[in-house]
Amino acid sequence: MEESPLAFGRSAGEYRSEPLETVAAGLEERPGERVTLGAFLRGELVGAMTLVRDPGLNKRHKAVLVAVYVSPAVRGQRVGERLLVALISWARAVPGLRQIHLSVSLTQVAARRLYAAQGFRVYGQEPRAMIVNGQDVDEELMLLVLDD
Repeated sequence: MEESPLAFGRSAGEYRSEPLETVAAGLEERPGERVTLGAFLRGELVGAMTLVRDPGLNKRHKAVLVAVYVSPAVRGQRVGERLLVALISWARAVPGLRQIHLSVSLTQVAARRLYAAQGFRVYGQEPRAMIVNGQDVDEELMLLVLDD
């Protein structure tokens, strides 16, 4: 995170100050509601992503991809692709889940390319989605329809 501050909605310091119990609770799978997938290399976590289903009755057909991270040491080795493919597979098996949404900063060219390669399409852009150290960061809003 520290090497890519424009990619995250929270700073590395904010993540570090979060109580361990809160982090652990966020990693617990809730079948059909939330899942976090991790990639490990020689016992070390090198990538992770989380999918969270919208809890609202009228929005349960949607989930949001959040907390995506791939260690710089393994970038370019298809770790993110493998995680995303597994996550999409998990989502397709959830009854009633019809689409995945995400937002990605325009500075994250490789991530945007990965999402597009897996079928996500841009449906909008949010100007100034974040302000990181005084720098405005725009984000693309992307969507993958699961039931096409």
